[in-house]
Amino acid sequence: MKLKSLYSKLLLSFLGVLFITIVLIIILSIITAGRSFQRHIDKQSIARLVIFKNMIQEKVDQNPLIPIEQNNEVNKLLQTLSDLVDIKIWVTAPDKRIILKTFSSSVDIDADTIGKRYILEDGIKVYRISRRHINYYAQIPIKVVQKINIIHIHLYSEQERKPEPAFLLGLLCIGVIIAILIVPLTRIITKRIKQLKQSALEFADGNLSCRTQIKGRDEIAELGHSFNFMADKLEKMIQGNKEFAANISHELRSPLTRIRVSKELIQDKLDTNVIKDIKRYIQNIDQDIESLDDLIDKILKLSRLDFQESSLSLEQVDFNLLLKNLVKRYQPSLKQKELTLQMDIADSLLLNADKNIIISILSNLIDNAVKYTEENGRIYITAFKSDKETLNCNITNTYRQLGSKELKKLFEPFYRIKGNRNPGSGLGLTIVKKQLKQCNGHIVVKNSENGLTFRVELSSPLLTS
Repeated sequence: MKLKSLYSKLLLSFLGVLFITIVLIIILSIITAGRSFQRHIDKQSIARLVIFKNMIQEKVDQNPLIPIEQNNEVNKLLQTLSDLVDIKIWVTAPDKRIILKTFSSSVDIDADTIGKRYILEDGIKVYRISRRHINYYAQIPIKVVQKINIIHIHLYSEQERKPEPAFLLGLLCIGVIIAILIVPLTRIITKRIKQLKQSALEFADGNLSCRTQIKGRDEIAELGHSFNFMADKLEKMIQGNKEFAANISHELRSPLTRIRVSKELIQDKLDTNVIKDIKRYIQNIDQDIESLDDLIDKILKLSRLDFQESSLSLEQVDFNLLLKNLVKRYQPSLKQKELTLQMDIADSLLLNADKNIIISILSNLIDNAVKYTEENGRIYITAFKSDKETLNCNITNTYRQLGSKELKKLFEPFYRIKGNRNPGSGLGLTIVKKQLKQCNGHIVVKNSENGLTFRVELSSPLLTS
C-alpha cells in the first residue's frame, strides 16, 4: 500500500531511521562498552587470584615437606575462602587425581572440554565459561616438594554481569520520547505545504491576487517566495495579454471603421456619379487595407517570436554592403521629406548571422528614423567593431528629447508617443528587441546631441573588419 500523506511518510521515515540508529548503538555498545566491562572484570579476577596464589604458596612454603592434602593450615585457608566467597575449590595431583576439595558434591568442570580460550598471567589460567552470568574457572599452580599441584577454582553466580538490559531499556524510552516529539514538527511541515497547495489552487481558479504567507528562511519558505514570484510574473503576463488584446482590437477597429465609412461614401457618390471622389475613396480603402495587412503581419511575427523557437539560418553577412543596399530603398522617402542622411561605416564588417533577421531589424529602425524625422531633418548611421566579437550600429534622427518613462515604453507593444500622427502599429520596436534577443544581441535608446539614438549591439565569433 502506497502512502499518500507526507505526514505519514515523514513519521515512518523518522521511525525507520531511529530504529536503525538504535540497532547501531546497541552493536557499538556491545563491541566497546561490553568489552571494556569484560576487561575490567578480568583484571579484578586476575589480581585476586594472584593474591590467593601467594597466600597458599606462603602456607605451603612454611611446611614444604608436608603434602598439600595433609597441610592443615592450607586446608583451613581453602575452606575459609570457599565459604567466604561461595566458590568451589579442589586440588589435583600431577597425575590429575583429586586429592582435596572444599565441597561434598562431585566436580562438574572438565578442564579438557572447556576449550583453549583462557587468560594466562603468572602461571594462572582463567576461563570465561559464560557471557551472560558470572561464571569463571581458574587453575592455579602450587609447588610442593618438587611437584606441581593445581588448585582449581570455580565461581558461578546467577547475577547478570552486564548492564546492557538497562541500557537498552533506557535507549528504547529515549526513542519513544523522540518519536512523540517529532509529531508536532512533521505537522508544522505538512501544514505549511498544505497552505502552499491551497494558494496554488486558488490561483488556478482565477484569483490572480492570491499569495501564500509562509514565513521563515528554510526551504519551504523559499518555495513559498518562489511561488509568490511566479504568481507576480504570471499576473503581469496575463494582464499584459489582456492589454495586448485590447490594443489589437483598437488598432484593427480603426482602419475597419475607415473602410466602412469610405464604403458608405462611395455608395453615396455612386448615386451622384462623381467618379473622381470615388477614385480617391478607393485609394483610401487601399491604404487602410495595406495598414491592416501590415499590422496583421507584425502581430503574427510577434506571436511567432513569443511562442515559437525558430532556428537561425546562419551565414556570412557583409554588414556594410547590406546596410548600404537598405538605405537605397529609402532614397525616394528621403528626397520627398528633404532629409539629409550621413553614414560612417567601416569598410568591411563581416559577421556570422541570420541575414533575413538582420535585414528586418535594420529596416524597422531606418523606417522609423525616416518616418519620425521632420522635413529638412538629419539621420546619422554609424557602424563599427567595438571589440573582437561585438558590432555596434547607431541610428540617430533629429527628434525632440524624450522623458525617461517614454524611453522605457518605446519597446512595449502598441506604444505610441503622445502627439505623434505618423501611421504605424507600435509593434516595430517590440519585434526588433525580440529579434535581437534571438540573435544574442540587444538594443538601447537614449537622447543624444543630434536627437534620438538607437544603439544595436550584435555578437559574432566570426566578426572581422
